[in-house]
Amino acid sequence: MKFDSKGRLDNANWAPSPNFYPGANAREIIVMHYTAGYTAGSAINTFAVKGSKASAHFVVEVDGAITQMVSTNDRAWHAGGGYYQSRSQVNNFSIGIEIVNPGYHFSDGAGGYLNWARKPVKASQLKPFPGMTQAHDPWAGSAKLFWPNYPEAQLVAVEALTRALLKAYPTIRDVVGHRDVDGVRKLKVDPGPAFPLRRFRLLTDERSDETPPAPVMRVAVEDGGLNVRGGPGTAFAVMDWSPLRNGEDVEVLERLGDWYRIQRWFSGVAKRGWVFARYLEPPG
Repeated sequence: MKFDSKGRLDNANWAPSPNFYPGANAREIIVMHYTAGYTAGSAINTFAVKGSKASAHFVVEVDGAITQMVSTNDRAWHAGGGYYQSRSQVNNFSIGIEIVNPGYHFSDGAGGYLNWARKPVKASQLKPFPGMTQAHDPWAGSAKLFWPNYPEAQLVAVEALTRALLKAYPTIRDVVGHRDVDGVRKLKVDPGPAFPLRRFRLLTDERSDETPPAPVMRVAVEDGGLNVRGGPGTAFAVMDWSPLRNGEDVEVLERLGDWYRIQRWFSGVAKRGWVFARYLEPPG
């Protein structure tokens, strides 16, 4: 993948959006979003309408197909109202990538799911997504939430796109989620806990062809168990698959202060949450 002087990706479909500010994109961060829909078409059609007042530079389908809608030289309308490290006007210095994923669901109590608007979802709509990640997000309420996993073909395409952006624009220094730049309003939760954000943030540090696996840590508690919470703090609810037992291994995805965001696998399903860092130690 390569970008030309006009800010266009050579192997992407081009479907220009009218919603952008021309030029002057400082290109310092990449913001990952999910589309909150089940197909790329719904997002592309929305961004193609001027009245929507929204756009992104790229839309990535579940099969990895990439559509570009705004030149990387220009400023798409994807993170309005956001702040990054106390800086406003995030659109002025960011690249927005929309990844096809419907976002969180609720259980319907009968083995099926309801979407974020609590409307029934057909099984066929979720078929492209390989299972669910169960995780709470306090910004989305206190209910148990189920987040569709991202297909590997899609993640591979997003990674290739990210690498191409980093190579073309050395000014890019961070990869964040939409949630990370919406800390004031606390309305956006995408790309959600099913998205392996760490995998992409590491690319900015190493800018290499290999991404190391998440480090494994072992639970070390003298008695009882280690509570897993929905966020980094005791104010967040304890997950219903908690606690972790002494000696169990988990993958550490990131650290925030005294808390680790961890991942634990149950019969092929990844579940994620936060634990107090002092109760994890290297195995062995």
